[in-house]
Amino acid sequence: MADVIENTVGKLFRENADAVVRVESEDELGKVAGTGFFADMNGTIYTLTSVVGDGQSVTVTHDGQRWPARLLAADLRSGVALIKIETPTATPFLPAGDSGELQPATPLLAIGFPFEHDATPSFGVVGGFDRQFKGRFFATTHIRANIPVQRGQGGSPVLNMDGQTVGILVSGFEEGSGCYVLPMRAAEKVRSDFERFGSVRHGWAGITVQETPLAVNGSRMAIDVVDPAGPAAGEFRSGDVILQVGDIVVREPEDALDASFFLTAGDSIPVKVSRGNEVLTIAFTPSQHPLDRQNELQALGPDSLMSPVPAAAP
Repeated sequence: MADVIENTVGKLFRENADAVVRVESEDELGKVAGTGFFADMNGTIYTLTSVVGDGQSVTVTHDGQRWPARLLAADLRSGVALIKIETPTATPFLPAGDSGELQPATPLLAIGFPFEHDATPSFGVVGGFDRQFKGRFFATTHIRANIPVQRGQGGSPVLNMDGQTVGILVSGFEEGSGCYVLPMRAAEKVRSDFERFGSVRHGWAGITVQETPLAVNGSRMAIDVVDPAGPAAGEFRSGDVILQVGDIVVREPEDALDASFFLTAGDSIPVKVSRGNEVLTIAFTPSQHPLDRQNELQALGPDSLMSPVPAAAP
């Protein structure tokens, strides 16, 4: 069995390491370094917002060459950034997998650039799925992976055993014995928004929710207050029990994190609610929040192991 695991992991690493890059940036605080990976053959790269900083001086090292990169989008809510390099040939890239198929004990492989080291594989398994860590909520459910990590591996792709990217390594915990991984579905939402609109457009509903004493049709998440100036006004009522938002089934108030993260401003989405003795499906169109509150919605901050580290001196 050990030989099978070693052969599988070794093969995955050899086949996919070429699509993983070292990302470095520099600002008034100095140099930082992390990891990224190609999302397509045109040089688009996933990495972390904490790695690219303000995006003014970002470089990518790939296949022994260093390339200047430009910042396409930085989403503080998820912690994901998109950057791009211009190369004369197509770049290798990692296909996105279905993070929804993951279960506890699913094997995973991360490929990253620990500080001052070459591309390095880290093997582990899914430990669970969390919405918060030490009292701080994530923007959406994160994968808790029992993958050992080192500084500089923030932004690493996390692969399933089919060689598909199922998430992005965003933070470490317990002195590097494990890590949190943003599901690829969340990262793809950021990329999809950018490709469609030129920016990330998180949707806003303008409601607050509360827990009901008893479950109604399997859900304990009820609308408490509807902002009269928000997009939900006239569509939803206080007391409506939310059963489903798009393809996300709601069971408890914390499900609002996932439901709200995948809203896109301007896109209609079906919302199923229980109102009195009826179950209604309402076509709802969220809007952009009237205030810029992204800084309040970011994922784990720079106190984690996956925060940027000083880059090697040139």
